[in-house]
Amino acid sequence: MSQKILVIDESLVATKLTENVLAQNFHGVDVLLAQRGNDAFDRFNVAQPDLILLNESLPDMDAEAVCYRLLNDPATSKVPVVLLATNGNGDRIEERYENVIKVLPKPVTPESLLEVVNATLSKNKPMVNPARQLLFHDPSRTVFSGHTAFFSLRSALQMAYGDRLTGALRFFVNRYPIELFISKGRFLFATSRNFQMYCRDSPVILSATNLGLIIEGQVAQAATGCPIFLFLSVRNGFPHDDVVQIVRDHGQRVFANLWTAGRVTFEFEELQEFPEYVKNFPPGTEDPDNWILGSLRHVKFDNLMAAQRPDPNGSPAYTRKGYELIQKLKLNDVEARFATAINGAESLQSIAKKIGIPLNDALLIVFRFAALDIIDYWSSNVLSLPGGAPAPTPGAA
Repeated sequence: MSQKILVIDESLVATKLTENVLAQNFHGVDVLLAQRGNDAFDRFNVAQPDLILLNESLPDMDAEAVCYRLLNDPATSKVPVVLLATNGNGDRIEERYENVIKVLPKPVTPESLLEVVNATLSKNKPMVNPARQLLFHDPSRTVFSGHTAFFSLRSALQMAYGDRLTGALRFFVNRYPIELFISKGRFLFATSRNFQMYCRDSPVILSATNLGLIIEGQVAQAATGCPIFLFLSVRNGFPHDDVVQIVRDHGQRVFANLWTAGRVTFEFEELQEFPEYVKNFPPGTEDPDNWILGSLRHVKFDNLMAAQRPDPNGSPAYTRKGYELIQKLKLNDVEARFATAINGAESLQSIAKKIGIPLNDALLIVFRFAALDIIDYWSSNVLSLPGGAPAPTPGAA
């Protein structure tokens, strides 16, 4: 099981330095990022960090408020916190909150950061994923299982699709698993019992719905995993006609959390009979790559881990099968223009300028295409080898 460190710091420069130090020295550790306190608590929906590096000042709350919330939630009270202090209040916070194990004055040196992180991670064993403890596990119904350190999310979906399996593909993120229901290899929808994560971006959709029904739907989803929109549609409490498409879209949205959750375990459970809320749901027509692309579009740049953020000075190039793969995808306009601009020599910044999109949008497209094995991405330090040596051709044998 891989360990995870959550860095909470509003300064992009400081965060970048911190994540670089951690990524270079702890190769088996996932480095997760958050610039605001509320963003950090959102990250807890998908990942249980083994250590938190917390800046003393944040845009939406101070460090003491974060420590208080962490300490008073049984799920997070045991997570050690290292406070990065600037205004002299660090010692007072350390004395008041037992989850604060160390205060490091800023600017933090790489040596002091490495010392405290190494000591903490070596002392604390990786925490047991609470999502696995919520389910009755029947090994006889498990068709395959794995870990994304060795077996990608894409590979898991392709296996279920290719073998025409029927059941639930579960990914064990923090607290509650994300479940993708599949019928004879065709994707139905993804869901989670974590209502907050599932409906995080849905206040407008639910604004015209009776509050009492919404609360009932929340309770039902927490108990069974039934998407609130299906629950409300059965009770005529949801005014939207296309409930099926809304459930599909929200399934891809909740699945998108997996791309930035670090390494997770998963398993496919074969089901002879679906839960009642799944039985009559029509299967989709997408192949795995198009379904995955729809999910990847919901990933936000700020949620990318340190290792997932491409070098903006690098250059994308098609993999050996990349050009063939991209012909089968239903690209949006920006993705299509980006795809036609890839030539293996031009830098990402140049491509972004040529097709008229912000650099961060271009970086997200690189992330999507790399996740689908469509492109290789050569960073600038590989492209500029010493002694004038030419860079190797991406995708070459």
